[in-house]
Amino acid sequence: MKYQINIEGGFTGIPKQFEGEVKLDKNKEREMLDAVAEKREDHSHLRDGFTYTVKFTGDDGVYESQFGESNLPSSIRSFITDIQKSNG
Repeated sequence: MKYQINIEGGFTGIPKQFEGEVKLDKNKEREMLDAVAEKREDHSHLRDGFTYTVKFTGDDGVYESQFGESNLPSSIRSFITDIQKSNG
């Protein structure tokens, strides 16, 4: 599964971007795609927080969504943490 993650905002305002491809088992991949596909409450009026734009491309198509700190699914948060650790 290919991923593209943009993290913007925060105190410094320095954007971060992660892009690549990762091999996940089918259950984990489905969990990630379901988390991105689920409709979330809009928090775009909030300031000084991070905005996460997450895009996954898999066998089923392209899934893209935008989250704030308060509505970022824990599975996506864990995935981002793992990606950040592997990119050192």
